[in-house]
Amino acid sequence: MRIEPLLLKLWFIRKVEAMGFHLQSMKRFAPIDARNHEGNPLLLSYRHPGRRLLLDAPVEWGFGFLNFPFDRPRPLATVMQQALASPGHERALIRKALKNFYRDWQPRSAAEFLGLDESEAGGLAELPAWLTPWPWDPLGLEQKRVQRRRAEGRENARVLGKPLGVEAGWKFCGPVSELKLHVEVERLARVLESVRVNGVRRHDGTDGDIRALVLSHPDGRWRWQVLVGQHRYAVISALGNARVPIRVEHFVRRQDVMLWPGVSSGLFKPSAALKVFDDCFIERTAPPALMTGSDERRYQEGPRDEMGENVEQVIPEVRGQASRSSTALCGRVSGFRDVGRHLGGA
Repeated sequence: MRIEPLLLKLWFIRKVEAMGFHLQSMKRFAPIDARNHEGNPLLLSYRHPGRRLLLDAPVEWGFGFLNFPFDRPRPLATVMQQALASPGHERALIRKALKNFYRDWQPRSAAEFLGLDESEAGGLAELPAWLTPWPWDPLGLEQKRVQRRRAEGRENARVLGKPLGVEAGWKFCGPVSELKLHVEVERLARVLESVRVNGVRRHDGTDGDIRALVLSHPDGRWRWQVLVGQHRYAVISALGNARVPIRVEHFVRRQDVMLWPGVSSGLFKPSAALKVFDDCFIERTAPPALMTGSDERRYQEGPRDEMGENVEQVIPEVRGQASRSSTALCGRVSGFRDVGRHLGGA
């Protein structure tokens, strides 16, 4: 008896779903390639609802916890080019830079980490720096606590081969233990080694790109926040690359501030949440002592379009509702497979 392939496929899918899993084709999973798109990518979220977007994003428009707030030194800005050109010495160079960073940047609370003063801090003044949330984070505070402890422990164990909790330090600020310092040096060095050998590469698999969300301003500007790939972004941005492929998972709009989970839960005051959002759009310049060629370039504001309104009109409405690249790297932007394998998605 001949069995139709489609019936066999449906039978298999139903069996898998009965076990609590869901299968999705790579064609559907792969991001929409929008690397040639100009302007605010929010437009694409309406054209391709529910799909991830692959963008060729300006590096200087990106940010993660390692380079936020923007008015403090970037720990790798002055050392990564030298480390790339010094095989065998990269770990010593990165270690020295990170050790100084962890010594000099030791915020006492989440409020201080985010640059919020006493009048804006609220409950954030009581949170340890390692528990710092973004106002638009979907996870509640206790979920964030569990998730961050688990993530730090998993990342540390990959390098050390044994457990090391967040009590040993958080990768984005000091103080950290010697073991935690070793973990971060090793992770950054592995990324750098992969870039040296393979260039900056990507693929359509789960860990093929830096995963990000896009912040969209009512005046048409946009910036992007690293969700997964903090070490990749730290290395690539320090090397002076002008652009990098990112996979956009969702969008945050300024005019939706009252709907952000951190605001609706009461953890952030609306004014504090908007300050954090707006701080992501400030022009970045490094302190003179750490200025490099790539840091001297101030990022330009994104193109204005007709998708937004004037900011003075938006906020009352919402409240009422409640580079420089090395020759070896140029032209090799095609996939993060090797980098992702080293980082395990971080």
